[in-house]
Amino acid sequence: MGSYRRGKMDCGDIDVLLTRSTKDGKTHAGILPRLLKALRGAGIIVEDLALPEDSDGLEATYRGLCCLPDVKGSKYRRIDFLTVPWQSRGAALLYYTGDDIFNRAMRLKANALGYSLNQRGLFGNVIRDPHDRRIKMNAGKLVASETEEEIFDILGVPWQEPLERVRE
Repeated sequence: MGSYRRGKMDCGDIDVLLTRSTKDGKTHAGILPRLLKALRGAGIIVEDLALPEDSDGLEATYRGLCCLPDVKGSKYRRIDFLTVPWQSRGAALLYYTGDDIFNRAMRLKANALGYSLNQRGLFGNVIRDPHDRRIKMNAGKLVASETEEEIFDILGVPWQEPLERVRE
């Protein structure tokens, strides 16, 4: 995800999205603890920065530090794992691809059209506090979340490949 998906030559951190189709009746629930245990055992994850409340669920965020243990002079990097339900994959891809300026512009556009956009999806019929539009009095109804393209389309934003989403 992140700068890697945007095609940057270097990055400051590593963002990984975990999900899976549920067509076979299975989910990715419980994968995060197993993955973290394996990476700690291999000496790749060296420090936990933020642990999820429910790492066994379908939606969780982990933040840590990692390095390549057998590479002399290996830099420590921040690593984030995000697990999301399959139906939220498009919104999560959009949100965690960035860049941050692009994401803010998309959220502002959504807000101006009466929507709310986050990593879970695009929500309509959002009721906001008339005195402070940042405060939602009603979170609204999910309108789109499965693909990035549907979110772009509903917001009336021309499609942009991840490589084109750099506003730095």
